[in-house]
Amino acid sequence: MREERSEPEDLPPLELTTLRELDLAEATAEGRDPHMGAASGVVRRGDFAYVIADDELALGVFRISGSDPGEARPVLPGSLPDEESERKGAKPDLEALTALPPFKDTPYGGLFGLGSGSDSEGNRDRGFFWAFAADGSLDGEPKVVDLSPLYEMLREKLGDLNVEGAAVLGDELWLFHRGNEGEAGNVVAEIELSDLAGSLTGDLDIDVAELKELREYDLGEMDGVALCFSDATALSEELVCFTASAEGEEDGDIRGSVVGTISVSGEVRRLRTIDRQWKVEGVHAAVDTGVIDFVFVCDQDDEEVPSPLLTATMPLKPGIESAD
Repeated sequence: MREERSEPEDLPPLELTTLRELDLAEATAEGRDPHMGAASGVVRRGDFAYVIADDELALGVFRISGSDPGEARPVLPGSLPDEESERKGAKPDLEALTALPPFKDTPYGGLFGLGSGSDSEGNRDRGFFWAFAADGSLDGEPKVVDLSPLYEMLREKLGDLNVEGAAVLGDELWLFHRGNEGEAGNVVAEIELSDLAGSLTGDLDIDVAELKELREYDLGEMDGVALCFSDATALSEELVCFTASAEGEEDGDIRGSVVGTISVSGEVRRLRTIDRQWKVEGVHAAVDTGVIDFVFVCDQDDEEVPSPLLTATMPLKPGIESAD
């Protein structure tokens, strides 16, 4: 397995601005607070921010331009127990959410959500696909995607699996395994897909053509705790943006987070610390007029507090994200 090492840039921590809280018009279940409190992934399209949480079966839909509560729209069938300890064991653990580019019969692309694969029962080997409309809203209904063929292949290589991020570059799917579980550290699995469009719109099974490469990443530490992948998103055809966090063994023990970029060849190009008050769990990034424009979601490990939707910008670095 190829190994990569990196250290944060010598720059002040990236400051994040709260755009809104992820409050909902209605709670997702009786007895739960009307908000998303364990946000784990985010995608921005037009005026919409789409958010998943690791303890929900629904997708949160929020307007960027307004402050009205968001809407929770189911993406996976079934229901979850009310009791928190039982809910934790039964949850689908949706951890990765990424935007897909247009493809056949899906002219505006769509959302691809993935469970973490972090249980032995297969409950977390599910995901979903939901097409976009022209204005960035959701078109039609979501489709449940079976990830088990893909995840079983990865378990043979890595042992315990914990997928936290995903990015699609052409016919390749990059999956980001969080290195705090199992024997493997932080790993990016670069997978060639035989027909992603056919899988998401046809048989709803992800067919693996070839596991091209496994790369292990040492991202350093914060206060003696290893930084581990928490999300990823395609920034361009040549770059993927990722986040990683250092989290202690106890809930709420947040040592810090970083955001960085990885080239299509697998090299870490940027790595910058984030204001330490935030444990970043999800990122969407786009290049806009000389800067990288970020949207983040955080999980502050407090069920009674809504997760925040945050923004930040970071100047492009000539020769890395843009031409010299």
